[in-house]
Amino acid sequence: MMKKSFLLFALILLLLATHAASGQTGEEFKPGGKIFGVLFTDFHTTFSGGDNTSAFEVTRSYVGYDYSFSRSFSSRILYDGTTGVINDKTIYTGYLRNAYLQFDNGTITIRGGLTGSEQISVVERIWNYRYITKMAIDLSEMIYSADLGLTVKVRVNKKASFDIGVTNGRGYKNLAADGTYRLSAGASAMPWNNVILRGYYDIMGPSGRMQRTASITGAWTGRKLSAGAEYLRQDNHLMTAGTNYTGFSVFTSIRLSEKVSLFGRYDDLSSAVTGGSDIPWNLARDGSNFFVGIDFSPVHNVRFSPNFGGFIPDDANASFAGTVGLSVEAKF
Repeated sequence: MMKKSFLLFALILLLLATHAASGQTGEEFKPGGKIFGVLFTDFHTTFSGGDNTSAFEVTRSYVGYDYSFSRSFSSRILYDGTTGVINDKTIYTGYLRNAYLQFDNGTITIRGGLTGSEQISVVERIWNYRYITKMAIDLSEMIYSADLGLTVKVRVNKKASFDIGVTNGRGYKNLAADGTYRLSAGASAMPWNNVILRGYYDIMGPSGRMQRTASITGAWTGRKLSAGAEYLRQDNHLMTAGTNYTGFSVFTSIRLSEKVSLFGRYDDLSSAVTGGSDIPWNLARDGSNFFVGIDFSPVHNVRFSPNFGGFIPDDANASFAGTVGLSVEAKF
C-alpha cells in the first residue's frame, strides 16, 4: 500500500509538472548537449601492524554526457570507473552509474532511471572533499550513491525543499529484480544564512526484518569557516533482523586564501550485538576514521591535497591503519 502511495504521489507531481511546462514561453530553445568528466588519482603509503605498502592509483574516473531536449526535459548518461578489491587484488571495474530522463521546471525535479542519491548529493556538497573520501553514510554502506528507480524533488522556496524516492535498493552495481523496493524521503532547509539542515529516512523490506535508515545533518558554511555534523543509524542491515549500527561524523574546513584550505573530519561507527553472540556483528568495521589535510586549487577545477587518514579499530586484536597520500581531482 505504501509503495502504491509513493508512486501515485510521484505521478501527480509529474502531471502537475508537465502542465506547468506547457505554459512556458520565451525565446526559441535549441536542443544540445555537453560532455563532462572527473578524475580522482593519488599516490599513497599505507601502514598497519608493521607493514607498509605504497602505490599510485586512479581511485575513480567518470565521463558522461548531458543532453537537453527542451528547457525542462533533459537526459544524462554517465560511465564510472572505480577500483575494487576482488580475491585480495585491487582491480579496475566500470559501471553505468547514471542513465535517466529528467524533468525540471525550477520548482519540481523528476528523474526516472539510474539516478544518483539526493541524500549523498546534498551531504557531499556540504563536505566538499569527495576526492579525499566519501561521506560517512556512503562510506558505511548504509545507502548507495546511485540506484534504479524514480526520484522527485520539490523546491518549496529558496530555503527549503523535500524529496521522495522509490528505488530497487541494491545500488547501481546490482540491478537484479527481487520485488523489494527502498522508499526514501528527505528534507533540506536553510533556516538562517549559512546554515544547512538535512533530514533523511528510508525503509526497505517486509515487517519484522524491515531495514530502516535515518540521518540528520547540520552545517555552517561560511566564506572562511565551514563546519558540520552528521548522525546516522540503520536497523536490520540488508534486511537481517538485529544487525543494527549507528555512527556520527564531524567535519570542518578553514579557508586560508582563495586557493588554499585546511580540512579535517572524524567519524565513528559501532554495531550491535546480535543473537547469542557477545561480539558486535560488524566488529571488523567498527571504530573511528579520521582525515586531515590541505586543499590547494592552482586553477579552476583542479585540486591537490597532501593528507593523512587513519582507522582506529574497536577490535582490540586489530591494528591501527594509517595512510599518507597526495590526492588529485580534475574536472572538465
